[in-house]
Amino acid sequence: MTSVYECNEQQFIENISRLLRSGVGKIIVNRRITLYDDHRYGLSILPEEEFMKYSSICERKGIKKSVYAKVPFVDEFHDRFYDAKTILHSSSNLPSPRLSIPYYRVEHSFSLWGNSYVYSFDLLFEPSIRIGKRSIRNKQMLIHTLSFNQPSERMFEINIPKEVIVLDVKKMQRSVDSY
Repeated sequence: MTSVYECNEQQFIENISRLLRSGVGKIIVNRRITLYDDHRYGLSILPEEEFMKYSSICERKGIKKSVYAKVPFVDEFHDRFYDAKTILHSSSNLPSPRLSIPYYRVEHSFSLWGNSYVYSFDLLFEPSIRIGKRSIRNKQMLIHTLSFNQPSERMFEINIPKEVIVLDVKKMQRSVDSY
């Protein structure tokens, strides 16, 4: 019977360190990075310091309050235009923001004697807001443009001991041994 143990980063690294000290041999950690844009993260639920990155185009009264567009802007990632005063994230509908923040789910895992140990975390894309000339409704105009930049490569890594081999997995497949 296979068990899956979800760990925080400290537990995950401590489990690996214990195995290395016990002399188990080589340890292979699988790292899977998956892009999501499933409305899990919206502007209303961001902490204040993260929300400040969006303050030139939108406003809110506090955390888990409705978010409104301050100025008209274009969201390049989703290819959408938002007018000023448009509700971007409603406090009454937190699970479904109109403007969602894309993110990567990073999952590290290893298996030992039929048990899997998993540590996963999310990395939000970084907003970039600039003013540029765009064609909106058949008119050329200066408008704010929101784009999302991928997180830096170092954000995907955790402090795993050097003796461990990390494999990036594109698609995990379970192999079944039949004897």
